[in-house]
Amino acid sequence: MKKNTLSIFKNILQLSLFSFSLVFTYDHKYPPNWDEFQSNEGWKLIKETERVKIYNKQLGAYPLPAVKAEILSDVDMDRLLDAAWLIEQSKEVFPNAYITEAGIYHRRGKTSYTAYQIIDIPFLTPRLYQFNSIRHGNSIHWVKADTVNTAYNLDKLLLPPVNFGSWNVEKMGNQTKITYHLCTDPGGNVPLWIVRQANHYNLPQLLIDLEAYVKGK
Repeated sequence: MKKNTLSIFKNILQLSLFSFSLVFTYDHKYPPNWDEFQSNEGWKLIKETERVKIYNKQLGAYPLPAVKAEILSDVDMDRLLDAAWLIEQSKEVFPNAYITEAGIYHRRGKTSYTAYQIIDIPFLTPRLYQFNSIRHGNSIHWVKADTVNTAYNLDKLLLPPVNFGSWNVEKMGNQTKITYHLCTDPGGNVPLWIVRQANHYNLPQLLIDLEAYVKGK
């Protein structure tokens, strides 16, 4: 009787682990044009504020141009990257990014996780962004996750068809240069020109908020 019970328990455990692996099947595959996306060549300056420069670049595989934002900061680069990695606290780190909920589905050690953010911009349908993130060196890379179980979208929120990007920090003399890359298509019936305008406004604020959060700590 005990052997049968133990056998049943083992079978249940194996099935549970198999199911768990299906939910979090992970393979950090970079999307098409990633090398071009990360290259410093071909970016066009489209906006410059007092502190932030915004660039764009058309990548062949996507309808919207990729964008890049840069800022120089007096804050230590490791502290900035640590803050950008805190996806569970992204509502606090980026209070102007319309993030209503964020968290981690599954963590793989200290340098990789599958996570999500719900972004609810006024007058638009909320979007659920699901992505795999890795951290290495002075960079964070994230790519849209296509293998997350549908059970994690019970409200059937709109899933953006394109979402990948990166944070990078580097020393520039006595300062830190923060570079944020983004390529996204929110999906739905949003005119592309609205997405472009939103990026022009939101990206400078994103970098300012990251710096402010670290200084506040």
